[in-house]
Amino acid sequence: MNFNNKNQITGYLLAGVMLLALLNSAYFFLSIVKLGFFEWLAFNACSLSIIVYLVCFICFKITKKDLFLAVALLPQYFYGTMGLFVMPWNEANMFAQVTHIIITLNVLWILFVLLKNSKFESIGKGLLIGILLFVPVFAVIQSYTQLHMDTFMQMLQNIK
Repeated sequence: MNFNNKNQITGYLLAGVMLLALLNSAYFFLSIVKLGFFEWLAFNACSLSIIVYLVCFICFKITKKDLFLAVALLPQYFYGTMGLFVMPWNEANMFAQVTHIIITLNVLWILFVLLKNSKFESIGKGLLIGILLFVPVFAVIQSYTQLHMDTFMQMLQNIK
């Protein structure tokens, strides 16, 4: 097996694990907590970043354009990697922290693929597109969650 095949297999495996994390989140927030779809994406913004990544990963695999991977970097880093440092490391947040680790591994894989192939232009353009697309989304999510945090916490406490 050559290096490119190992790299591709790693990418598929990481995307698959990310899909499983997304399905786990969807089950918990939509079925157990009983949030609506947009509430789920707001209160678990990691899921939104995973959806963005999976769409970008599929587009990358279809078109072979590195730019798609680079676009996914900002939401992945902001909600995944930074989540490792923002959320407490306790038993209540272990699933979330495992998801953050999975997202961070995907960020590292993207950076490895792009930097290994000297795709600096794709990284720059992808980050710019990510900023233009996702910073307004981040602001809306943060505002919404701050306004509705009490209701969300009550819903979590009512889980049986």
